[in-house]
Amino acid sequence: MISSLSHTSCLLALFILCSGNYVVAIEIPMGDLSGVPPFNVTQKSLLKFLKLGDTIKFNVPALYVFGDSTVDSGNNNFLISLAKANYTPYGVDFGDGKPTGRYTNGRTEADFIAQIVGLPFPPPYLGLSDTENKTLHTGVNYGSGGCGILSTGQNYLGTCLPFYKQINYFATTINNLEKRFESKKRFDDYLSKSLLFIDIGNIDMSSDYNGVGATIFRKYTVPQYAQMVANEFCKSLERLYKLGARKFLVNNLGAMGCIPTQVQGQMQKTLCVEKTNRPAVEYNKLLSEMLPKVQVSLPGSKIVIGDAYNVLMDAVTFPAQYG
Repeated sequence: MISSLSHTSCLLALFILCSGNYVVAIEIPMGDLSGVPPFNVTQKSLLKFLKLGDTIKFNVPALYVFGDSTVDSGNNNFLISLAKANYTPYGVDFGDGKPTGRYTNGRTEADFIAQIVGLPFPPPYLGLSDTENKTLHTGVNYGSGGCGILSTGQNYLGTCLPFYKQINYFATTINNLEKRFESKKRFDDYLSKSLLFIDIGNIDMSSDYNGVGATIFRKYTVPQYAQMVANEFCKSLERLYKLGARKFLVNNLGAMGCIPTQVQGQMQKTLCVEKTNRPAVEYNKLLSEMLPKVQVSLPGSKIVIGDAYNVLMDAVTFPAQYG
């Protein structure tokens, strides 16, 4: 049975942790109820901070990250693109306070997941050295700001890595890495226990559909387009499964119509832009209906849906609860 992470009044991140044969869903509180964990927190201290105790064991040998600007940790720094976060104030709360290419003041959701399970932050794929490309076994980040699930997006900000290309790079990674294992059985076991975190589709269902210069909305209704994107996403999951992946955390789409640039750009008097949120709602509905079927069709797979949409909506609706 597929798992789903619900939202509460205060959340920092949503993710899945695999302990032994179990799938553990954890919600991290923040705001008035709890501060953000310090940057250099140890795994033991972080587990204590989250009131999980320090005896829990996580059997997650690697974290592989796919997505857009929500998880990009610096891949776009190596691309010809206007979609970059390599300048201040990005990164002011990350390590030494310098921008890394993350579209945030500090850590991304993927970074927090890594810290929880005791792994280093997955480095951006395009920044790896030749040696790291062949030997790194704790995970890699393939996320790229400005790209989505479909390869037919506008890419008006320049070059980025669409989902299919991120999966191509993942295939290269595991092909190189398999040679480091003494047997295929051990490698398959490693890959089946690794966690794949995917946060992508925001671009497809927002600017690519009804943003400035977009024309797709003239060809397809919102339900038709959402179905097209969801179908492609499910095919991509099946491709990852065939490569050996088994454990997936899939964030649904956030409430893009509630971010400041949307609200200010539309001169809205309401909290959010309904026109921008509607495609995300339609896509999220399809995702919740389709992923359980995908899991059934892929023996041994575990798929958890993170409810990013309602987390953001909750923060917008009840801001006082977030400090």
